[in-house]
Amino acid sequence: MLDEAIRQRIENLRLALLDKIKDSHPRQKQGKVGLDQLGSSCEIETDHGSFALLERCVDKHISANDLETAANVLLGDNDSSPSYIFLDLETTGFSATPLFLAGTLYRKCDSLYVGQLLARDYSEEAALINGLDHLLDNFTNCITFNGKSFDMPYIRERAKYHKIDLKASPQQFDLLHHARRRWKNELPNCRLVTLEWYILGRRRFGDVASWEVPCIYHEFVHTKDAGKLVEVLRHNLVDVLSMAELFIILSEGRRC
Repeated sequence: MLDEAIRQRIENLRLALLDKIKDSHPRQKQGKVGLDQLGSSCEIETDHGSFALLERCVDKHISANDLETAANVLLGDNDSSPSYIFLDLETTGFSATPLFLAGTLYRKCDSLYVGQLLARDYSEEAALINGLDHLLDNFTNCITFNGKSFDMPYIRERAKYHKIDLKASPQQFDLLHHARRRWKNELPNCRLVTLEWYILGRRRFGDVASWEVPCIYHEFVHTKDAGKLVEVLRHNLVDVLSMAELFIILSEGRRC
């Protein structure tokens, strides 16, 4: 266990980071922003409590037909069309800290949707994991970016912490591994932002920095002001959409 001096240093650092965020993102005098102001959301009940689901159609960003074709090429077999879901997590650290957001992309009613499962408080993490497990159980394939090393072990670790027996066991398709095989000799590295620049032909501007994500969430939990959380939701949304675009490009065999 951490001694009191180390705990205090960690707390002081957290508060300093929160102050830095406040200084670099001056808030207009408009009061608190509630989750209901961030878009369509609903409350999902599970055996472990409830969490929020923010869902939006993304057909204007990704072609459902192109994604279906890519899935048949990379995941399909001779018997049936594969079912698939994209997954990207946002956590409060690298290990043994709460998971608070799971971004997913899936096909529903012939359209593509991004569903963002959000724990509105630390106490909702177990419900989020339970709900995510039920969602993943509907698909035979789960597509991630470094999911074999990070996302899936993280889910299993947090499920074990909450004593949740996971049911879902979809096949794993890790885009990072496939990107490295395709482009490792042509690119400086295969980080997602690098692939966005060289392969997708775009750069992110005004995106929240990775180190800010946990701080923004901690601030949201303590203030219930979702004004800055929208930046994290957007960051997660762009991650998932970029993954889907890379999946299509990989299926087409395109080079840089």
